[in-house]
Order: sequence, then structure tokens, then C-alpha cells
Amino acid sequence: MRWFILVCLSISSFVIFAADVKPEADKTKAEVNVLEQLLEEQKKWTFEPPAGRQDVFYDLEDLRRAQKSLTTDASAQAANTSRPGIDREKTLDWARNELARVEGFVLVRKWEDAIRVCESTIKTLAKSADDDAFVQMTERFKRYRTQAEEAKIYEEAQAKFDALGLKIEGILWSATSSMAIVGGETRALKLNDRVKDCVIINIDTNRVDFLFHYNRRRFEFQRYVGEDVKAGDAKTPSRKR
Repeated sequence: MRWFILVCLSISSFVIFAADVKPEADKTKAEVNVLEQLLEEQKKWTFEPPAGRQDVFYDLEDLRRAQKSLTTDASAQAANTSRPGIDREKTLDWARNELARVEGFVLVRKWEDAIRVCESTIKTLAKSADDDAFVQMTERFKRYRTQAEEAKIYEEAQAKFDALGLKIEGILWSATSSMAIVGGETRALKLNDRVKDCVIINIDTNRVDFLFHYNRRRFEFQRYVGEDVKAGDAKTPSRKR
């Protein structure tokens, strides 16, 4: 009888304990659900500043680091090129290609093309006048421009001289006094005589040298005995005064 009573009491205690635990589990589950709902609501109200708006909670250290990086990049760019916005190496490569073009024009005696390329390139390189490499390249273009200008004006003077049609038919030569027989002249000519806008400055055994003025400059041209030169047959410059 006692044993039966103990068993009954134990079963009653278990039922009561089970009844007490179930509300606790339901309470925990309910709290979890409430927390999840709060998290969902929080996501809906998360603040995202619009584009371009400065956030008051920025990181000052990161900002200073970014500003320093930009300054360093600008300094490096200024060191590599004479002015911002110009790629130094690409510009130098372009100038070398233009120099090769000029050399080609000079080789085939296209003086005007050589002068035109030199002048346009010099203007471009002048924008980087504080860079030694650009200065040296500019000087090379200036020398080629001067060479082309000198050759151009020489050929123009040569053409004007050739157009005079001077022809040396013979020379009366001696160690002390020589005279040249020029076609179309009624008498033999000696040193310092004028003929067709020229002055005879030298008479050799087979050649006569003339001083010719063109474009406020003086040029020396030669004519050999029996030589018949047509206008446009330019020769290599001999000597300019």
C-alpha cells in the first residue's frame, strides 16, 4: 500500500513539473519571435545617405590619408612632365617621329615641308620649356629649320641667277690680269666688272665667279667655260657672304 502511494505521488510530481516547463518554452519562443520582428523592422529603418552627401561620421584618418595620396600622385606627375596633362614619354616619342620626318624632307630637298613641320613641333615643345629633354629636342628642330631656310633661299637665288643665262665662252688668262668672254657682251670683262646684275669677283683658268644679290643677301655663283645651265638646276652652295 505504501509502495502504491509513492508511485502515485511521483507521477503527480512529474505531471506538475511538465506543466511548469511548457510555459517557459513557450515564453522563450515568443521572445525569439519578437526579437526577429525587431531586427526586420530595424532593417527597414537603416539610414543610407544619398549620393554626394557628406556623412558626419566620416573617418578623419582615412580622409587625411586619401588627401595625401592625391597630393603625392600630383607631385609625381609634375616631376615626370613639365606640365599636367602631358604624357612626357609619348610626347618625346612623337617629337622623335617628327624629327625623322624633317630629316626625310631635308634629304629630298623639300625645304618648305621641313620648315612647316619644324615650326609646328617647336610650338608644341615650347609648352614644356622647363624640361631639359624637350629643350634639347627643340634645339635640334631649330637647327633643321635654319638649315632648311638657308637652303630654300639659296635655291631661290640660284634659280634667279640661272635665269640670267650667263655663259662663259672663253677666258683670256694670265698671272697678272685675266679677262672673261661672256656670251652677249661686246667686250671681254675683267675683275669687278658688272654684267646682268652680277659682279665678277674672280677669273680662273676655266671658271668665273660672280657675286649676286638676292633678297638683301649676297651669294657667290660660278660658271665654267662652255657651261650652259638652265633655271632650276640648283647646285650645292659654295659660299655666302
